[in-house]
Amino acid sequence: MARIDFRPWAALALSAAVLGYVGCTSSNPAPSSSASPSTAKGGATGAGGSAHAKGGPSDDGDGSKLVANLGNPAGVLIITGEMFGYTEPCGCTKGQIGGLLRRYDFVERLHKQGLRTASIDLGSLTKDPAVARGGFEQAKLKFDYSIKALKLLNYGALALSAEDLKVGVGEALGLFLNSLGEKTKMVVANVAAPAGFESMFRSSQIVPAGPVKVGVTAVIDPQALETLNDPDKDLLTAGLKRPGDALPGVLAELEPKTDFQVLMVQGPPELAKSLAMAYPGFDVVVSTSEYDDVQFHDPEWLNGGKTLLVQVGHKGKYVGVVGLYPGKAERLRYQLVTLNDRYDGPATAMKKLIRDEYRDTLRQMAIVKNFPRRDYVNGVTGATYVGVENCKSCHPKTYEKWSKTPHAHAYQSLLDDPKPNVIYDADCVTCHTTGFEYTSGWKSEAETPYLKANQCENCHGPGSRHVEDPVNPKYLEAMELTAEKADKNRLCQSCHDGDNSPEFDFVKYHHDIAHEALDDYSDPKVRKGFTPKVARANSSGGAQDSSAK
Repeated sequence: MARIDFRPWAALALSAAVLGYVGCTSSNPAPSSSASPSTAKGGATGAGGSAHAKGGPSDDGDGSKLVANLGNPAGVLIITGEMFGYTEPCGCTKGQIGGLLRRYDFVERLHKQGLRTASIDLGSLTKDPAVARGGFEQAKLKFDYSIKALKLLNYGALALSAEDLKVGVGEALGLFLNSLGEKTKMVVANVAAPAGFESMFRSSQIVPAGPVKVGVTAVIDPQALETLNDPDKDLLTAGLKRPGDALPGVLAELEPKTDFQVLMVQGPPELAKSLAMAYPGFDVVVSTSEYDDVQFHDPEWLNGGKTLLVQVGHKGKYVGVVGLYPGKAERLRYQLVTLNDRYDGPATAMKKLIRDEYRDTLRQMAIVKNFPRRDYVNGVTGATYVGVENCKSCHPKTYEKWSKTPHAHAYQSLLDDPKPNVIYDADCVTCHTTGFEYTSGWKSEAETPYLKANQCENCHGPGSRHVEDPVNPKYLEAMELTAEKADKNRLCQSCHDGDNSPEFDFVKYHHDIAHEALDDYSDPKVRKGFTPKVARANSSGGAQDSSAK
């Protein structure tokens, strides 16, 4: 998609959809934790400098224990951030956590129990689309739908993130303006609102959690903006300030108007901690996380127990929940909730947005078919993908073993997925078909049916030259792949990563697919070779067929 110049008409809301990626996230979730409320602002604390009475796990089914651990707050602040495009678990393995549907279900349960909530997000809804598994266009589309999801959840404030701006500064601003709605504001204290976007930007925002007024501000590390490789970044850097120059005035303005003051920091965790210490007027400071999983589920209390420093991890796995008790000795209580399958409620509105509308848009925009493919560079020049049926004639026992593995049924698992239109999701197709990213690889079930599933050529490379001349040492060398080389290059982990296969162990699982010395190549027929019809068609531009000559 061509980059859009927003300068002449920056005030206009964009109607064009822009793209992002559905991912999956799994973990061995630790139980949710609760930390005691802080003491009243400015009041005395215990010997350790803060009050720390722990509660038990909070996400036991319908959320009732979460409410019990929070007591009876006047309001609840929900904190999320750094989703990085993981809107929904893909279902590739059991135990995956996170997702917008579960977040929606969790918030619905709080509301059904009479709790009044306000929601804020640290930003980084997407991660650099240039390296997204599903490609740049799908990453931008996912980003657009993630913004719409915040609107659906009635978020009050979203922090500005450099990661989100990597879809293009102009495009990101247009999407925020078009999709956030009136209630959700982009909150950043050290960046001046670009011309035409004043209605969207705020240095601070008051978000009500029932009767409780929560003052929210945010800052972004100036270096993160300045290092963006985007000519439009000056829309944001022209009036850029250091966080320390912007916060005193914003805090002074918020304190007399609000019951609690919250700071979100888009920058290194150490920056968040230093700002929390420098400005003890903030009750809650939200920091970025170094790892996907939160290392310490209990929060850190600073400034003698007055300031709560929290992280919520990456990929939307967790939700931070702050119970608010204005006027009480115990003013805050915090819990980190793991979004596991206990929150697989109806989530009807979010399901319509993320499963139905988003996935139908993938289909309509032909994201998979139009994926920007490239030539395969690690094999023989001119080699193309021909499909496993062309390997079978010379490697029958290897084929038989492969056919009994889950790899052989990888595409069928997409067809069987209860989520709609999964075969149009580039995030999924890339690991469930053969050669997807490459010029002669998978395009669609109609055009490349011979490349369904995870076949030989995903590991060994395109095989047309080897099929034509099986004894050519140059072609043999190009197709050769030892277990040691695959392990060293982490070839399998490109799909069997921490999200999709958290327990993957190369040595253990390679045994299931190992096929050394299964076939006998003494028959002269296997040394003759043939030209697959698909290889001939690829060179002439004709229709493709998977059968051999």
